[in-house]
Amino acid sequence: MLIQPRLCLYPTVGHVIEFCKDQSGSRFIQQRLEVADTSEKRLVLEEVKPAMKTLQNDVFGNYVIQKIFEHGTPEMRTEILTCLVDETLALSLQMYGCRVVQKALEVVEDSLLDSVLSEFRGNVVSCIHDQNGNHVIQKIVEVANRRGRAGRLDADATVKFILDDVLSQIISLSCHPYGCRVIQRILEHCSETQKVRALDEILLCHSALLDDQYGNYVIQHVLQYGRDCDRDSILGLIVEGGLLILSRQKFASNVVEKLLKFGNAAQRNMVVREMLRPAHEEDGSSVVLLMVRDAYANYVVQTTLDVVAEGEERRLLLQELNEHSGQLRNYTFAKHIVAKISE
Repeated sequence: MLIQPRLCLYPTVGHVIEFCKDQSGSRFIQQRLEVADTSEKRLVLEEVKPAMKTLQNDVFGNYVIQKIFEHGTPEMRTEILTCLVDETLALSLQMYGCRVVQKALEVVEDSLLDSVLSEFRGNVVSCIHDQNGNHVIQKIVEVANRRGRAGRLDADATVKFILDDVLSQIISLSCHPYGCRVIQRILEHCSETQKVRALDEILLCHSALLDDQYGNYVIQHVLQYGRDCDRDSILGLIVEGGLLILSRQKFASNVVEKLLKFGNAAQRNMVVREMLRPAHEEDGSSVVLLMVRDAYANYVVQTTLDVVAEGEERRLLLQELNEHSGQLRNYTFAKHIVAKISE
């Protein structure tokens, strides 16, 4: 039986950079770095260091830099970081370079994290507005708070500069395609103290965000990760704005569904009571009979049937739908509801 020779990196000496820039060559070096000994890893690092600026934003080379970060020794990670001094911010705005920065954030030693973050101070909003940079800010929020929960650092102090900048522009960032993502990560990962601070600022602009094409995602996260007082505020806006009107809208209908999923029993029952009100439209139907006919609002009714517990409100809702089931079968979107209540 033939024994395959153990592949190693030594035959690539003098050609490591060429390998890094080639798809197959890059993959070979990545795979080898996962199992290589320290001397082989050192071999790769010594050759790539002079070409670091080119490789870290190369379509194939960036993956090699990431692998060295991930599988290198602490000393090797420190050496790579030294090469990135004064380059981290610019790298974060590049298509492939931002991935290197994200990997560095994941694996760098706790004691070095502040040095990596220093270039972002005063540049948070410009990073968030960038299609690549926003992913780095999201990663900072996630990584710092994960380490904070593990007791490895003071996450509140570490990301305070990000919260300061984000919350000073809460409406514009919530309505931004990338900004809304950062705010969602804050609500997902931050400590209770930080989250309350963010929720208090968002509370002041619920009405501006509820039906915005990006802001609605922030409101949905508030419903999922927020407090009962936040859900009460949003419920009040839905009642005030009209359940039927908002449920017929593409973005606001998602907010209503999320409220039903994460609201308490009293909040859900309030939504049902709004459904059973007269719609004051041409045929005098209840709100729910008009909702089930609509392309967006019918999903709100389906979610209601899924989450509202047994009780008077549910009984009255089912009674209203069953009494008009024959009529509803004539409407494309209402057919889904009729099928659901017939199960």
